[in-house]
Amino acid sequence: MKKIWIAAAALLSACATPASTETGPPPLSHDALMAHVRVLASDEFEGRSPGTRGEELSVAYISRAFEAAGLEPGANGSWVQDVPMVTATVTNSPTLRIGSHSYAFGTDFVAWTKHQNEPRISIENTELVFVGYGVTAPENNWDDFAGVDVRGKIIVMLVNDPDFDTGDDRGFGGRRMTYYGRWTYKFEEAARRGAAGVLLIHEDEAAAYPWPVVNSSWTGPQHDLARDNQGVDRARIEGWITNRVARELFADAGLDFDRERARAQNRGFRPVSLRARGSITLETQLERHASRNVIGVLRGRERPNEAVLYGAHWDHLGRCTPVRGDDICNGARDNATGVAGLIELARRYHQDGAPERSVAFIAFTAEESGLLGSQYYAEHPVFAPRDTAAMINMDGLSTVGPARDVIVVGFGQTDLQDRLVAAARTQGRTVVPEIYPERGSFYRSDHFNLAKIGVPVLYAGAGNDLVNGGPERARQLSDAYLADGYHKPDDEVGPDWDMTGATQDLTLLYQVGREVADSDVWPHWSASSEFRAARTAQNR
Repeated sequence: MKKIWIAAAALLSACATPASTETGPPPLSHDALMAHVRVLASDEFEGRSPGTRGEELSVAYISRAFEAAGLEPGANGSWVQDVPMVTATVTNSPTLRIGSHSYAFGTDFVAWTKHQNEPRISIENTELVFVGYGVTAPENNWDDFAGVDVRGKIIVMLVNDPDFDTGDDRGFGGRRMTYYGRWTYKFEEAARRGAAGVLLIHEDEAAAYPWPVVNSSWTGPQHDLARDNQGVDRARIEGWITNRVARELFADAGLDFDRERARAQNRGFRPVSLRARGSITLETQLERHASRNVIGVLRGRERPNEAVLYGAHWDHLGRCTPVRGDDICNGARDNATGVAGLIELARRYHQDGAPERSVAFIAFTAEESGLLGSQYYAEHPVFAPRDTAAMINMDGLSTVGPARDVIVVGFGQTDLQDRLVAAARTQGRTVVPEIYPERGSFYRSDHFNLAKIGVPVLYAGAGNDLVNGGPERARQLSDAYLADGYHKPDDEVGPDWDMTGATQDLTLLYQVGREVADSDVWPHWSASSEFRAARTAQNR
């Protein structure tokens, strides 16, 4: 570990050294990115969970790196923006009892509470109701709660959208997931309906990840923003159950699970009782603390109050479910790579000199807990939303070499994509949509919170058509990462990592951001985008 820190110190020193100001693509290097990743994803950083020693080390490292890259503190004279949080850790071994069944925590279900004022919280002998996909979409004449009052009940929901299985566009984008399909929306809707508890039915494809990801993500400490109302507006207990458990409950109620799922895919669905009652008690250790966003700024030479933002989340899961004795989820790809890119882009911007607008580089906390750091920034911005020209997000850079294409998550949302197309052409590359729109990736990373307040966003990189192996190798590597690495201890730096593709992608993101920062142009949302209205209200 001492060697890692020595290498890191040398790298930061090099960042502070004046470099050439030649024009053209940024001289980003595989070695520079890898040096940052090896530190941030080391065991010493303990998986970078908020509120731990890993946060202290991460924040200190990123702050020093920003300073060495030539930035100035961006949060009212400080490198950090405090993010008040509450961390809840389940301390008992809870059992979910439904009818005659007893289900085991982690194996059959996971559960937590967003209530921040109750260390012990229970649901006793409470009716279970199946509410389909749990969607209320008046613009689509869709209400999965029609005719049923679910206040005080446990509601059971399918994950993803009603369109997911069929691919037919019934108002939810076909196979492309909308926000209605995200688990965050479903828990929010359960709260609005006054449910006492909510259980999502896990299915690998619909959720976009296997059950071990649910287990590792939701059985450890759970973070939330400190709420003025102590979170009492949320359901008392939120959680997931396995598909096997769901099928058992439906069968006990005399219902065919597949038939009920098909029924829920149609407008006019009506909720159905599962003819069972459930009970669960959670004992939770509650800890209040401040986590931190790290913010560095290169001030614009002409319009310093206007800004382009680059973002990447620094956090990961920390200590997690052990695999082969390893209980540290290092988060090398997710998202030490993105933070490394953030640092190296900051360095390049400083080398090339300040653009007309300011450029802010933000390492967000608690993305893995529901995009909390970026939510807090969106609610307490350093640069006003109407003065923020664009936000470019980096979450999981390529580690598998160069590609002939560039993926845009949220294809067609903003005209930033047009600038990316032009930049990609200089590399002989094409810009393509994501190949798994059903995974809802546009709603799963920090740019989403900036989009909600109207800021045009770009989330792009990691192409599918690899120079070495083409689409087939890309698919194989993606599937392997999802199965073995994503949110697991095996997300570590590998001996075969090749970040030359990442340097290509970062070059494009630099060119797009620099073009906007060196202009008075205001990027805009497409006419069909759900976020256009927020920008229009800002007179941009």
